[in-house]
Amino acid sequence: MPGLLLALLVQSAHAHQGLVLPWDSDEIDYAQAPADAWMALDLHVSVLLGTFAFWWLYHRAVTTWRVRYGWSEAPAERWRQVCFGAAQVILLLALNGPVHHLSDYYLFSGHMVQHLMLTLMWAPLTVVALPPWLVEAALRVPVIRRLSDWTADLRVKFLVANGVLYFWHIPTMYDLALEVHEVHVVEHLSFMASSVIAWVGLLCSAPSLPRPSRIFQLVYLFVMTLPMKLLGAILTLASEPIYGAYLQAPRVWGISPMHDQGYGGLLMWLPGGLALWGSMIYVFVQWVNDEQATRVTPTVDGAS
Repeated sequence: MPGLLLALLVQSAHAHQGLVLPWDSDEIDYAQAPADAWMALDLHVSVLLGTFAFWWLYHRAVTTWRVRYGWSEAPAERWRQVCFGAAQVILLLALNGPVHHLSDYYLFSGHMVQHLMLTLMWAPLTVVALPPWLVEAALRVPVIRRLSDWTADLRVKFLVANGVLYFWHIPTMYDLALEVHEVHVVEHLSFMASSVIAWVGLLCSAPSLPRPSRIFQLVYLFVMTLPMKLLGAILTLASEPIYGAYLQAPRVWGISPMHDQGYGGLLMWLPGGLALWGSMIYVFVQWVNDEQATRVTPTVDGAS
């Protein structure tokens, strides 16, 4: 893995040679940015280091630390490890290269793709990758236990996830995040953290962190679709651009600012909602299976 990280850093350095990107200067002049600069395959060292840290901690937890601290005799299932690896690939794709450039400097709709990748792909895959015994081990840390207790209520999960969503879509905060890199980092971290809070307890459980009943899971997932659909509808049906950051950006694929905003709203309205509806279908199927299992009457040998 360190060799892979070094190779990626070298590739990142080569990607910048001979190409002046609009974000290389202290003051970004959107009007002078080359229209095809979004295609650059450069990588950000901070994202690489962060992703490597996630991978290293998870790998150590499910191997060395599991044995050393007696968390579990059985290793983490292979499919969980695959899910965690897939989540980190998604993180790299979302915060580097074309997706990053489109979202930060060209298209509002590209930014919505990035946010959906973090909240509806990276977060649930990361959560489902956690074995129950690892969750139990984490809950022994007092700070994590207090945070878990505070966010265990589905109403709190709803308010945290959607409060973060709406806060960062306030025009002032949205434009500030694009102008100040440090604020943008905080925005992404808050999306990731709030999404993990929203999914923990539904996709992973532990003896001291039981899942809510199926009916409450369904109600929670349905209600979670509403704020995103409402925000998506507002953006899609708006009569003028709400965010000014992209007005001076080069037009990619000839998409106007209004169409760009409309596409971004539709992404939140439809694909974002479909991911949650898919989760509802999964929960409902599991509920039906549970009910069928409880109705099976065990047979007695010799009974007619």
